[in-house]
Amino acid sequence: MKESDFIISIVSFYSRQPAQEYIELLKDSVLWSITYDQLQRLYDAFPEFNKVGRLLTERYYLLSERRAQNLRMLSAQERYTQLLTDFPDIFRRVSLKHIASHLGLSPETVSRLRANIA
Repeated sequence: MKESDFIISIVSFYSRQPAQEYIELLKDSVLWSITYDQLQRLYDAFPEFNKVGRLLTERYYLLSERRAQNLRMLSAQERYTQLLTDFPDIFRRVSLKHIASHLGLSPETVSRLRANIA
């Protein structure tokens, strides 16, 4: 994710249950939050906002599904290359251990992949 992106634990938010995951910020940030009930009131008060909500939900569902598919179907090298394509400045912004975690790899494997591409 990058600046101005929305971050959500989909299952937790829509089921209104505690999350099985956590979201960690890697640098100082300004956060805004909204509860499920607040979102529903916003939809009721501004029906046109339903489209915005639907489009955001579609976007993040697609990103989530793509990541899950990549973890299941792509090789380590392909996942690494895809991440660089999607986020070319990722290594300047995020530590190797966080990149490795996102890719489902060890930091050592990411280091080897990085060295092979350089």
